[in-house]
Amino acid sequence: MLYTEYLKNMTTCPFCPGNKQRALVENEHAYLTYSLAPYHKYHLLVIPKRHVELFKDLKWQEHISIAALLSTGAKTLDTLGLDDCSVVAKGKYKTIPHLHYHIIPGGMITDISLDTEMRTLLSKKDIEALEKELKTQLTLVQ
Repeated sequence: MLYTEYLKNMTTCPFCPGNKQRALVENEHAYLTYSLAPYHKYHLLVIPKRHVELFKDLKWQEHISIAALLSTGAKTLDTLGLDDCSVVAKGKYKTIPHLHYHIIPGGMITDISLDTEMRTLLSKKDIEALEKELKTQLTLVQ
């Protein structure tokens, strides 16, 4: 399914607390997961648990929790041989109005298209394999 179709059918915020079933790791204020419509196979996301749309509206403790998980995500990618990544924050004015951080393997963000038109959702089989692999790698960095 194309990501644009998924977005059209969305009725609730996919990142709010009731929807964090894909969390790989979490702390008090945020969680780390993978992208359902990735730019790269190992495209990770860090999401604040509280519904906040703008970076400037985060509380100090949320910044600390998010930074810790961004570091965990980058270290996890490193265990996969991906020692460079780009971090992009998106929120209110993007496809999902809940602040979230993309951790995308690769040196330059211009190496990938940030256009949502061609992104597709992972299959159930791909999700299961990716979750298993990422959980194994996370044990190496925690």
